[in-house]
Amino acid sequence: MLVGISEAICLLFFNLSFILYYNNLADLALLKFNFSKLIHKKTILISKEKLNKILIKKYSTLPNKDNKDIIFNQWLAGLIDGDGCFQLSKKGYASLEIVMETRDKHCLYLIKQKFGGSVKLRSGVNWLRYRIHHKKGLLDLINSINGEIRNPIRLLQLNKICDKYEITLIQPKALTYNNGWLSGFFDSDGSVYLNLQSSQLFITASQKNKYLLDQLAELYDGRVYILKDSFKWVVFRKTEILKLLDYFVLCPSRSAKHNRLKSIRRYHELRDLKAHLATENSILGKAWKKFLIKWDKFEK
Repeated sequence: MLVGISEAICLLFFNLSFILYYNNLADLALLKFNFSKLIHKKTILISKEKLNKILIKKYSTLPNKDNKDIIFNQWLAGLIDGDGCFQLSKKGYASLEIVMETRDKHCLYLIKQKFGGSVKLRSGVNWLRYRIHHKKGLLDLINSINGEIRNPIRLLQLNKICDKYEITLIQPKALTYNNGWLSGFFDSDGSVYLNLQSSQLFITASQKNKYLLDQLAELYDGRVYILKDSFKWVVFRKTEILKLLDYFVLCPSRSAKHNRLKSIRRYHELRDLKAHLATENSILGKAWKKFLIKWDKFEK
């Protein structure tokens, strides 16, 4: 409806009151709502339905403890699908192990802090092993990720432990865009790298199970390629990469790889300025060299 400014303000407050009541969004965040986007000079074009959609879209995903826990559990499931292993010994002892590089110890200590267990350096190699076997912590962990495990091999392993403790194994639903699973799977089997010859950037994930990667290509774009003994999901187009960066804002990477993710926008800024083609002693050339040195350190 096209109305004058005074009637528009009344309508706005009517809509706000309606939504506060109907959707229980009585939150201080509503004060941040930008009226300037809705009001232009002396006229306004808006409806109750449109304002309802705007507010619900903007504030229904506000961070809260429950959402953070759900995203963390989904991230953990993705990490387990990549680098984890559920085990049930012949004597009936159940456990979970996750192995990661020492640079990613932060991930393992996050899990230990929430569920208990131990983190130890594997003998003679640059890897850490997280292990949990005490019943209470293991059951808490299983209940947190049950329904989010997607790797068929991991599902079979988990099913044996669920049978032991008389837990119903929940089959995963179809993966959705805002699910934190990808961030965990990326922290285990993913990578971000630059081809220095072409100055082309890639976000990838490798797996022997093509089914898992096909889902990623369907949701997040990119392509799945066949390697010698595995498959690789590759994203390289700028628009697709920027879209992925928006995802990682909602569902953050917790491994050392997040440093490279945070540097991608800087890479695009320099590439748009043709810094990768500039002479070594030029301002842009020096900026590109500085970026590459920093980029290489992130891997170490």
